Amino acid sequence: MFDLPLHPVVVHFPIVLGALLPFLALLIWWAIKKDLLQQKVWALVTVMALAYGASAIVAVELGEKDEDKVEEIVSERVIETHEEAGEMIPWVAGSLFLVSLAGMVKKNSHSLRLGLAVLSLVALFPLVDAGHTGGELVYQYGAANAHLPTDRQAAVESGKFLASSDKDHDRDKDKDKDKDDDH
Repeated sequence: MFDLPLHPVVVHFPIVLGALLPFLALLIWWAIKKDLLQQKVWALVTVMALAYGASAIVAVELGEKDEDKVEEIVSERVIETHEEAGEMIPWVAGSLFLVSLAGMVKKNSHSLRLGLAVLSLVALFPLVDAGHTGGELVYQYGAANAHLPTDRQAAVESGKFLASSDKDHDRDKDKDKDKDDDH
């Protein structure tokens, strides 16, 4: 019924949250240190770290669901490279969440908060690796083609996809023109 892959959509949530986390953490750490914000505002960082971890878990699970279909087009070795990189992200995000909790519990825990900001910057490396290997699956190895109808897969493989789509578009345009002429 609904055969479109959700992994490529959902995976952007942990990417965005993981990329924004270090900057939010640094900004709030600085504002608390300068007494511009109360310490309880650090809860925003903790919530973002939790959302990062939760969305990463969902993205990994959805990736597992799509794996068999993509293996019809892409070799298992290439998929495993992305899978291993992606499976690390929930652990990284979970660790950042735990450190962010420690930043909430202790009063005047400026060093813990700064530590989280620095760790979340370092944590961008595995996140970028997972995203990069995913991009390679799609753009270099054609993983997205696994979700096309069989006739479209053949058109893509033969290089006729654009020509076929253009003909369909022109034919639809001609039908619309004929309808307008009848009225």
